[in-house]
Amino acid sequence: MPPKYDFAAAERLSQQLSQLIQKLDQFIWLRQNKSETLLGKKNSDNWQGVKREDFQADYLRQQAALTEVRNAAIRVQSQVTQATEAAHAAEKNKR
Repeated sequence: MPPKYDFAAAERLSQQLSQLIQKLDQFIWLRQNKSETLLGKKNSDNWQGVKREDFQADYLRQQAALTEVRNAAIRVQSQVTQATEAAHAAEKNKR
């Protein structure tokens, strides 16, 4: 007999994933706003040249990595939701 599905653990995990997603959204937004504030527009007088281009390339890679972590958390949260729904359905069918 398979182990009983832990609905409370699934709920806690889903809540923690929601918090992670929210914090990643805030962090991504904060970095974007800070970058725009410090660097200005592409053709601004704040900072130009190869060092700016290198910084921006690194920054974009970092933002993409953070976004991928966020998207992975969303996928895991979706899988938890699907597993919970399946467990509810299986439990209902047993009755």
